[in-house]
Parts: sequence; C-alpha cells; structure tokens
Amino acid sequence: MKKLLVRRLGVGSIAKFVGIAHAIWGFVVGVFLAFSGVAAVIGEDRWSDLERVFASLAVVLGALVVFPIVAFVAGWLYGAVFTLIANLILHTSDGIELDVEEGK
Repeated sequence: MKKLLVRRLGVGSIAKFVGIAHAIWGFVVGVFLAFSGVAAVIGEDRWSDLERVFASLAVVLGALVVFPIVAFVAGWLYGAVFTLIANLILHTSDGIELDVEEGK
C-alpha cells in the first residue's frame, strides 16, 4: 500500500462533478414533474385545447430543461462552497492521508 497526503482539492473539478450529479438528479425529478404537470394541465376545464397544448409544452420544457439547469447551478455553487470550506479545513489540519494501491 502506498500513502498519499491530500492537502488541497480542486474547486472547479469538484464543483463541476457535484453540479453534473445534481443536473442528472434534476432531470430524473423533472420527468416526474413533467408527467404530473401535464396531467394537471389536461385536467383543467377552463382552457381551450390550444391553451392546453401550449401549457403542456411549457410544463415539459420547464421540467426537462429549466429544472436540470437550475439544479446544475445550485449543485455547482454547493460544490464550490463545500470545497472552499474543505480546503480551509485541510490547510489547518495538514491534509488527509489516503491509503492507495495500484490496480492490475
């Protein structure tokens, strides 16, 4: 086994990773939101058929495009703030020791 000492984390790379993970999760949640939103629009009695079509498109666009983008931005910010705090802790505690071994 080999020991490595981690003293600093890359803010951009961790923020990007967390942002992408949040965007994927946001898309999954957006699929469910799209189904329930379209069902609610279709059930609306006061709207004409054309209004229902445009409202359904707006709901699907918001759930499958806008929601994952917002989730990415929120995740990226969370990852960046977390990494900045983690770097402060790593600096004051002289890092983290990791035991690693080479793969075959």
